[in-house]
Amino acid sequence: MLSNEPSADSKARVPASRAPQDGPAPNNQSPDEPSAQSAAAAGAATAADAGTDCTSIGDEKEHPRPGRKPRRIVRRTAKVVVALAVVLAILALGDRWAVLYAENLAAQQVQKALKLRAEPEVHIDSVPFIGQVLAGTIDHVEVNVPDVDAGPVSVAQVKGTVDDIRIVGSLPSSVRGAVLSRVRGDILLDFKDLNREVGASQIHLRPGPEKNTVLAGGDLPVGDKQAQVRGRAQLRRTGDRGLRMTVQDTRVVVPGLLTYVPGKGGGVQLTAPVADKIDEGELQQAAGRHVLPQQMMKGRVLDTLVDHPSLLKPTGIDPSLIQGLKRLREPKVAQQMEFSGRLPDNLPGDIRLRGISVTKNGIRAELTGKDVPVG
Repeated sequence: MLSNEPSADSKARVPASRAPQDGPAPNNQSPDEPSAQSAAAAGAATAADAGTDCTSIGDEKEHPRPGRKPRRIVRRTAKVVVALAVVLAILALGDRWAVLYAENLAAQQVQKALKLRAEPEVHIDSVPFIGQVLAGTIDHVEVNVPDVDAGPVSVAQVKGTVDDIRIVGSLPSSVRGAVLSRVRGDILLDFKDLNREVGASQIHLRPGPEKNTVLAGGDLPVGDKQAQVRGRAQLRRTGDRGLRMTVQDTRVVVPGLLTYVPGKGGGVQLTAPVADKIDEGELQQAAGRHVLPQQMMKGRVLDTLVDHPSLLKPTGIDPSLIQGLKRLREPKVAQQMEFSGRLPDNLPGDIRLRGISVTKNGIRAELTGKDVPVG
């Protein structure tokens, strides 16, 4: 009997690829549309790809390209440093201008107070100056005053340094003055200036071989002869405010003839060859007492030589030379080499003379002071 249903063998011979097409599509899906599983798989792949792209974008924002951010930091830091340098430069220039103004004003005041011919040099070594002024103290000031007229002797140079200046009063309008806590001064009496005071520039002073000694030497015309002046003076300090230079040995030498010691107790000492030419008997008779030609002849014996030219004739000495030497008793040699100086008693503060010395350029004196009020 024939049947319309296909046999099992025919079912088995149907290709597997056509089996789904022959059967009904699930969920009424057309055979030409992709299956839900395929669409889901494709969506999942797309989503995965999209997620990967988003993650990459997020990572790019969190991790920028190397070198961009450090460059921005360097640029910002450089701008800050430049701005700070400009501000500091402006402040430094302003502070320096204030220092120059204060130095000029101080120089004018010192010149006015000391009645100087030239304006002194003032150097303020205080940084920052404006800050110290506002705080009421100034660290260090130096003053250099050249050529100070101090009576018969000019002071070649005065150098002073002041430490710790305290301003008295309140800034800016109520300043009453200042107190100089520590003062040091250096005064030089130049030998060139001292030479003008002794011997009318014919005597030259120089340091001696012993401590604080001064030697004098020069040529001095006496009669028709050229005499040599030789002297030695000692420099001493007199208390805390004065100094004195006293002559200990001054001689006028006429080479080959005699040596004359001026001043009280001085006289003429003939050289041995000259003394041997004087008649000892005639000298004793003219002087009225026993006198040896080799002795230092002084006082009335000198007058005897002048009054009896015959005594000097064998020696070749002109009596006018003895007369000229006697006139040197006037303060041209010994007395003018002596001088003294003293600090004024009315100086403000505790200013004292601490030391004196003889240098190659002149006589130097050191002063110190503390708590010196000014203004």
